Amino acid sequence: MAFIQTNMAIIVALILFGVVLYFYKQIHMRQYRYMMGALIISLLTILLALLSIDLGPLTRFIESGHLALGFFLLVIFAGVLKKNTLPKKALTLVRGELAVIGFIFLLPHAFTRLELALSGYNSNGILAMITLIPLVITSFMFVRKKMSPKSWKTLHKLSYLTYFIIYAHIAFDISIKPEFMYFKLSPNTILYHGLLILYITLRVINVVLPKRQTLVKA
Repeated sequence: MAFIQTNMAIIVALILFGVVLYFYKQIHMRQYRYMMGALIISLLTILLALLSIDLGPLTRFIESGHLALGFFLLVIFAGVLKKNTLPKKALTLVRGELAVIGFIFLLPHAFTRLELALSGYNSNGILAMITLIPLVITSFMFVRKKMSPKSWKTLHKLSYLTYFIIYAHIAFDISIKPEFMYFKLSPNTILYHGLLILYITLRVINVVLPKRQTLVKA
């Protein structure tokens, strides 16, 4: 059971992936409706936390951050899928929308875990949240249009740092308390290490090698 709970975000990502493949055009066209719905749910979850009201698995699931991570996993892997395939086309079209919705669903997790993070346990989550803010803001097309393509691409190289911090936040237990410092592998996170290897492999095959072949031909 603990293994399933730890890796719930992967299950969420697979479900969301299926939904996106069938409804990516609708998600793109009605993106603000979905963002508003996510915002309402997140604010209600935070309000319930403030009132110390627990609705059971649903609120705990949102507060855990697994829902948000499910969205971010799709955003992360969208960049390394093979070109001219349906998964690549679908995820690329709604990548910005998924990033925004994922960030919105991250708010309850950040709020309910803030005290724990400030105490020194897995504080890298705060850093991940900070680095996500400019990436999410510039995911809105009306913001992106105000930036030069070069500036936008340069800024979004920050995403690789964010991905690494998210990985470290999930896969390791870290305490920076002076009286109790440690860095250890988090239990039941082997699948996330596998995802890191898969991401690197896909990036080499679908991004790095094609670029090198293009340069050689040129």
